[in-house]
Amino acid sequence: MNKESEFNIGEISAFLGHFYKLKEIKRTGWKSKLHLNDAESVAEHTLTMVVFALLFSEFSNYSPKRTIKMIKMILIHDLGESMIGDYTPKTIDFVKKKQLENSAINTIISKIPWITIKTKYYRLWKEFDENSTEISKMIHLIDKLEMAIQASYYMENRKDIKKEDIRPFLESASSYVIQKHKIRDTKNSNNLDIEKKDVEEIKQILLDFCK
Repeated sequence: MNKESEFNIGEISAFLGHFYKLKEIKRTGWKSKLHLNDAESVAEHTLTMVVFALLFSEFSNYSPKRTIKMIKMILIHDLGESMIGDYTPKTIDFVKKKQLENSAINTIISKIPWITIKTKYYRLWKEFDENSTEISKMIHLIDKLEMAIQASYYMENRKDIKKEDIRPFLESASSYVIQKHKIRDTKNSNNLDIEKKDVEEIKQILLDFCK
């Protein structure tokens, strides 16, 4: 990015527009399975994930750099849905969804006028998408944790929603942990670095919550 150039809101309006769009897109699962007309938006889901990340970062004394990276990753993790919408599991082929998401993200990030920032965001998305680093694993788990807690919130605050109604969401969250991550005994994990400890902790929180 040219340091001498001025920040012009007009130059990033096309990019920002995608975040505004996320405020209009409702999370499909709540609409189709719980039949909610006022279901949370994708933007609201993202906001709550940011809160989780901030609290966990404070608790674990993460560096500002690490915390900011987590927040950035959360902010862009569902950004592609501003173009393709929110697909629920089993309603679209996994590979096809990946292709649509990557195409959408490439289009959206290309609207950033500064090459250096654009490159950073591409790398951040790739890291999240590949889900192979400790930070990306944590964000994916926070994503599932937020869904499980939102389901519980609906059950507790909507008279017509029962435990059996939200069970599919809790099962989806817990099965993700079981299938995608090997659950290890963390009692003797002193040799693990802090990132791995924290990922393990979120796994256990999620599993305990979904019991």
